[in-house]
Amino acid sequence: MANGNIITNLGKKIIINRTFKSSPDYLPLSKFSTGIQNSTPSVASTDLDYKIPISNGTAIDGGNNLLTGSGGGNNSSDNTSVTKEGCGLSDGKSQNLLTNGTSATKTWTLTPLTANFSLTEPFAFWLYINTAATYLKFIAAGTALQLRIRTSGDAANKYYYYDRTKAQLAVGWNWITSNTTTVNGLSTGAGGAPSGALNEFIIEITTTAAGDLFAAGDVCYDLMRRWATTDLTKTYVTSYPTLDETNFEAEIRAQILSTEANGFNINGYADFNTDATNKMGTESTITAESKSSTDQFTFISKLRLV
Repeated sequence: MANGNIITNLGKKIIINRTFKSSPDYLPLSKFSTGIQNSTPSVASTDLDYKIPISNGTAIDGGNNLLTGSGGGNNSSDNTSVTKEGCGLSDGKSQNLLTNGTSATKTWTLTPLTANFSLTEPFAFWLYINTAATYLKFIAAGTALQLRIRTSGDAANKYYYYDRTKAQLAVGWNWITSNTTTVNGLSTGAGGAPSGALNEFIIEITTTAAGDLFAAGDVCYDLMRRWATTDLTKTYVTSYPTLDETNFEAEIRAQILSTEANGFNINGYADFNTDATNKMGTESTITAESKSSTDQFTFISKLRLV
């Protein structure tokens, strides 16, 4: 991954179209998105790699409720030292995912939820792995982490699920999401789709051996949320862009307030228009900056014709 700033092919298409067509097909750039783990910008890109919600979305669970174990007495406990802020919440807790040694497949369940899952809004949660030694306990082949979404009271094999392999996880905080603007990538359990409201979730971790245990602080869960597509973008600062027609330059200013996009190490930025299918006109990758409620980010972009 390399830092950089480019105008995408779609951005060039917008410029040409709006310059030379008497009735342009495309709207101008007027809003922006930010992201995490963004790769080197490419003129062929049509979106950021991992776009994140700027506004809060909806908290499914804030990470302050205890999860119930099954098939071996797995459970959770409050952790006030390792937490993720965001989604407008300030509970200051995550959940230690605790285990005993009865099975390599370890599960934690939560129901009821603060808000139910929706098949029209994507979802995500945070999973923390404290050290390389803990990371080594995750099974190396196949599914190391699975999120199941269910209707409480359904048969155990009726659910939607989303998988991660060990290679898709890392030491530290992991943002577990399908990275879509719609709910894609979900599979259905052997018993079929849930029958009603999606008001229960199960986190399942598979370790190499039954005796691979998690103590307090080893693996933590925090903040399950969902969001609308509109939560992923924000309009520019009022009165921008400004035009300098002498130097053939347009200046854009985009701002993330102290209440927005908290909990993320932001390294991606992009400008979009508001066509029915939004078109990404620019893409930038920067050195990652941690965003918290004590920060306000301002992105200043200058596009110049030379």
